[in-house]
Amino acid sequence: MSSIDISIGLLSYQRTDLLKETISSFINTEFVIELVLLNNNEWCIFDEIHDFIKDYKNIELNYLHYKKNLGVSSGRRAIVDNCSSQFLLILDDDICVDDFDSLVSNVLKEFNSNPLLGAIAFNITEYQTGNSNRYEIPHKNKNVDLSSDFDTYLIIGAGNALRVSSVREVGNFADDFGLYGFEEIDVAFRLIANGYSIKYKADCKIRHKKSPDGRFSGDLVNQLYFVNRTRMAKRYLKNRYYISCLVVRFLYLLAKTRNIKLSFSSLIIVLSDNSPRKFDNVFYTYIKKVDGFLWY
Repeated sequence: MSSIDISIGLLSYQRTDLLKETISSFINTEFVIELVLLNNNEWCIFDEIHDFIKDYKNIELNYLHYKKNLGVSSGRRAIVDNCSSQFLLILDDDICVDDFDSLVSNVLKEFNSNPLLGAIAFNITEYQTGNSNRYEIPHKNKNVDLSSDFDTYLIIGAGNALRVSSVREVGNFADDFGLYGFEEIDVAFRLIANGYSIKYKADCKIRHKKSPDGRFSGDLVNQLYFVNRTRMAKRYLKNRYYISCLVVRFLYLLAKTRNIKLSFSSLIIVLSDNSPRKFDNVFYTYIKKVDGFLWY
């Protein structure tokens, strides 16, 4: 096989059928692809995936399996550690790419033209409707013009591209974020704090099915959202942003779950986190330039 053009990182849990549909989006690519597949199930799916792609010579399978669910952040950390190309597409296992080769061409062009570009945010739409989901717009301004490129400060987990050396330089995905929640924002913030930029590319398009299979319970998701986002604020941001985030997100967790024990145990996790790595003015200057939002 020729040298690898780009790596694709896929993490899959309890939905191998959708995983295979996602792989079908790029199985006929003209690029040489390293598929770094992290199986988060306890059971092995190597034979099924190997048989599915074995006739497609442009795809090299790099299969990772630790026989347990590492969660999203630690799982993607393992993908970054094990991929072998300069650039990595991070995709959910329930997405569809209508023009994969065009997407890869755009990603390679952007990274090669700007050595300080750390990540690319994709144009993500709902699979059925083609509409943008407000929670998958990579900016706090949900009325931003998604038909044009812009610099931003967020990436969305369903689909993005990373400069591997930069992500490794800033410490990779967190290894203490549990099963789910804000892992891609954590990486984005640390990239920015280290002088890298993030760009939204309107022509890097994917469609997201948002399958309920393999997802976690509402209470657990709300707990992880609170813990991870608030710990980020405590670790990296000025105290005014941390206090704002702590109060708003704690009240939201309490209102959503109506579980006092869960809410206060989560609060204790945040308050006991003592690993400050405060950002300097490089981060805040960039956030101001792209009109970012840090309060919660």
